Amino acid sequence: YGLVNRVVPDETFAEDTAEWAASLAEGPTRAMALSKRAFNRALLSHLSHALTYTAYLQQVACRTEDHAEGVTAFLEKRPAKFVGR
Repeated sequence: YGLVNRVVPDETFAEDTAEWAASLAEGPTRAMALSKRAFNRALLSHLSHALTYTAYLQQVACRTEDHAEGVTAFLEKRPAKFVGR
């Protein structure tokens, strides 16, 4: 897709990749999966269909435990502890 989020030296590639993967695994994995679905769908459909699908996925995401945890953590000014549900 032509997207790059960082470039690292060959010498630190394995370490940097493992670090990044661990960081992603601690995040809201369910929301990331839904975002990936929306991105992939947007490539294959008209804008109106992509927006409708994105709105649907936002409704799905708002009903997850991770969403509730994210909101609570934000209000309590603490790091969120996501569980993937």
